Amino acid sequence: MLPPSRSIPQPYRVSQQTTTNTMGREEKRIVIGLDFGTTYSGVAYCDDAAAKEGTSGVKLVMGWPGPITQNATNEKVPSRIAYNPPPNATILWGNQIKHNTKAAVHACMKLRLDEKMKGSEQFRMLLAFLTSRMTGLDVDVDELPALGTELDGPPEYPGKDPVDMVADYLTEVRKATWTEIGNAYGDEMFAQMRKELVVTVPAVWSERAKDLTLKAVQRANFGAAKTMLVTEPEAAAIYTLKCMREGINKDDIKVGDVFVLCDAGGGTVDLISYRITQVQPTFRIEEAAVGTGDKCGATYVDKEFLAWLERWIGPDAYKKIPAAKARHGSQMMTTFETAKFTFSGDGEDMDIRLPSECGIDTDESLNIDDRTLSFTKDQMRTVFDPCVNRTLELVDGQVAAVMKAGLGKPKMVFVVGGFGRNRYLYRRIQEYCTERGIQTRQPAWPWSAVARGAVCRGLEGAGAGLIAVRLARKFYGTAASEPFRPGVHSEEDMYVNEITGRKMARGQMTWLCDKGDRLPDDTPRTMNIELSRQFEPGDEREVMGVLVGCTDDVPCRRFADDAAQVICRVRADFSDMPLSSFPKSRSFATGKEYYELDFKLEATFKSDVIHWRLLYQGIEYGSTTVTYDE
Repeated sequence: MLPPSRSIPQPYRVSQQTTTNTMGREEKRIVIGLDFGTTYSGVAYCDDAAAKEGTSGVKLVMGWPGPITQNATNEKVPSRIAYNPPPNATILWGNQIKHNTKAAVHACMKLRLDEKMKGSEQFRMLLAFLTSRMTGLDVDVDELPALGTELDGPPEYPGKDPVDMVADYLTEVRKATWTEIGNAYGDEMFAQMRKELVVTVPAVWSERAKDLTLKAVQRANFGAAKTMLVTEPEAAAIYTLKCMREGINKDDIKVGDVFVLCDAGGGTVDLISYRITQVQPTFRIEEAAVGTGDKCGATYVDKEFLAWLERWIGPDAYKKIPAAKARHGSQMMTTFETAKFTFSGDGEDMDIRLPSECGIDTDESLNIDDRTLSFTKDQMRTVFDPCVNRTLELVDGQVAAVMKAGLGKPKMVFVVGGFGRNRYLYRRIQEYCTERGIQTRQPAWPWSAVARGAVCRGLEGAGAGLIAVRLARKFYGTAASEPFRPGVHSEEDMYVNEITGRKMARGQMTWLCDKGDRLPDDTPRTMNIELSRQFEPGDEREVMGVLVGCTDDVPCRRFADDAAQVICRVRADFSDMPLSSFPKSRSFATGKEYYELDFKLEATFKSDVIHWRLLYQGIEYGSTTVTYDE
């Protein structure tokens, strides 16, 4: 017997569109890499002919509509969308959204796909900054709860769920991408090309978040003949390694070397370590330590600046600043972000124009003259250091994990991502590494390394994955009932089976894969979940198994524990099979006649994806339906 069911969303189904060449000609292939990010998104592409040029053949989409960003580059486009009300029910997105946009601005859509963000105070603060609602985060209602108010999760969008919003945004990304690539190849040729799409996701993304990401991509109608997911660290790693092999440092990469990849982005900083197992003809690596990360990306530096500004000028003056003039894209924040982008830890003081509403025109003690704040490099370091220091802690944790695994000291730390471009952060990482005899490297295009790497991965083909061995990021197991044993099981879990009359303990965990276990790609790890179901004549014969995860270092024993998180439920229906197919028994306690259905769910871990089979009496039975919990 299984524990009581939680809410069940709609079944997960993935369909692939295929292209047919009616003229018998070989199709020209183009691989498109989509990096949908928390604060910015990017797209890269390359065809098979250009791939012969190496990483230089990978092109970046830069023709995003709207004025250019404050970084003086269109390497990426802001991950934001706004809906104008009727009668002009148009969509504004990316650079089209200005500081004075009246419609509600929706940001952090990517994080809304991840259930782990529920109740996150950091998420609330980040969303407030990006949408200008600095007094609360329910951006779609007039009555805004104060920060710190207990919520079940991120606020819902009116009339659209997060997948709808992401799909709308990605639809606009696809339109702009198709326009630029069509101009490069000609619309007719581009229309005839076989399009393969590689979508990047965080390494720590849950199976449900991956499922929702695919749903949004499908709704955006990219029309790809093939769509695949690749983790962001894997994409960044393959691009960085290829850049090194094509450059003057190609001899620095050897089999057995271990490197730490630090992907410092707008919302999060993610780290993972790899060991190189093959260099030619293609790179092959294996995970050397379980990935880690935290919400300490570039946007949190902006949040630290606003917190500093409130302390500097005082809460009364700060509260007079309109929310729209303190949000991402406002004049004040654009000035700060430009200074942030170029900050190296040294240099001259920076001038930041304050909104007139703060009421401070000139105050020598505050370094304000004619509403212009003279912001010193020491003050800028104060704003940077919480995020920089947390990033260094994460780097240090990866170095320690690699050494604990008996692999020695990492040879290099690769730094990529939008925040990774910052010279001050890079310098601090470099100082840390130099003290420990570790090298530091950065590719030519660190901000778009993930999108470019996604294209590199797609060009290699389905069987040429970069990562040969992954490490399990959590314990994997299942919950089922066991015969109740006093002193072993909790009384809270005890119940009486209505058919057999036996005392049972509900929801006892059996862990089938340990956190940190090696999961080779060429010999995939298979887990068997053996379950039993008793039913009477006339009962439904739908069976269900549940896959549970636990990220703690020591796994929990009971499904009822908070640490036990449902990953997915796998269902199958045996109603078409005659009753004579099942063993029949009679309960001595109740005298009831019942049937036994013993079945096995087989989960195979390959390329960071779980594949399912349902087996009955050793034979695969039909197909399974997988659903992901909210």
